[in-house]
Amino acid sequence: MTKRTIIFRADGGASIGMGHFIRTLALAEMLHEHFHCIYATRQPSEYQIREIKKICHSRIDLPEDDSHFEQFLTHLKGNEIVVLDNYYFTTDYQKAIKSKGCKLVCIDDIHDKHYVADVVINHAPGLNEKDFSRENNTNLLLGPKYSLVKRVYRVNNSNRIEISEYPKSLLIVFGGADFYNLTQSYIEEVIGLNIFEKISIITGNGYKFLNELNSYLSRNTKENLCHFHNITAEEIVVVAEDSDLAIAPASTILFELLTLNKPVISGYYVDNQKEIYKGFTELDIIFKMDDLNHVSRLKNVLSGLNSYAINRVTSRLSDVFDNQVDIRFKSVFLSL
Repeated sequence: MTKRTIIFRADGGASIGMGHFIRTLALAEMLHEHFHCIYATRQPSEYQIREIKKICHSRIDLPEDDSHFEQFLTHLKGNEIVVLDNYYFTTDYQKAIKSKGCKLVCIDDIHDKHYVADVVINHAPGLNEKDFSRENNTNLLLGPKYSLVKRVYRVNNSNRIEISEYPKSLLIVFGGADFYNLTQSYIEEVIGLNIFEKISIITGNGYKFLNELNSYLSRNTKENLCHFHNITAEEIVVVAEDSDLAIAPASTILFELLTLNKPVISGYYVDNQKEIYKGFTELDIIFKMDDLNHVSRLKNVLSGLNSYAINRVTSRLSDVFDNQVDIRFKSVFLSL
């Protein structure tokens, strides 16, 4: 039997971050055994091309300018499932795709538009149907039970280990882009506090301050700093599991770390992270920094940590995240 086609349409890069790209690829990984998966994107980097090849069966390269909207429509035959993930896909664009005869799935962050899609996915905690403007037949998939994270994080989410002392190792990771170079600001703050025996740093494909960071790290060779740049999800898991505590924004990376049962100090530095942050704060499964631009607050947050507080938070994570996400998504997509 011929597999149905899913076309995933998302972009990533230094200007918009890597979250849309990473989470749609995570969804493709959950579905690629059951569907013919195509990834459509603009100007993919070598890293993106490599990651797409691991999961998807083919790729569509679209132009960088606004002609990408119309160009994408020309690739649709009408029998595909289309997955859209970005803020610039309007209600009218949804209608244009639906008018082709395609089934449509939208991944949402800020629910700032009316949805005519068949399915809307928003994995932030705490949302409900009244938060969305949608057609009566639009199905909502809400909350962390629809977390868009790769399998490598989910298969390791039973590895919770209780700690009996203050964390000795710290991971600092601000996702794929880190527009404001908060990575370096937090490294400098943590070094000044002189608390941790080991500090690991991960920077992503869209990080544009690499030369500046490398210069800084070269001047601090006496510190136990380990920097990893543009590494795979499998390598991120290894680094994360070797760290007692993490600092990360309320973006895709937070879902990945929490799925790994990792205690995380989190906050936001752009508006689309605020809702995710609020949801996880209400669940009381992160340590709160609020606005991450206020780096000096970190000292107070760290001073309030102890083994009891960390074990209390991590003990709750298995109630929020499980290994059944791919089964849920498979069921929904096969029914379209």
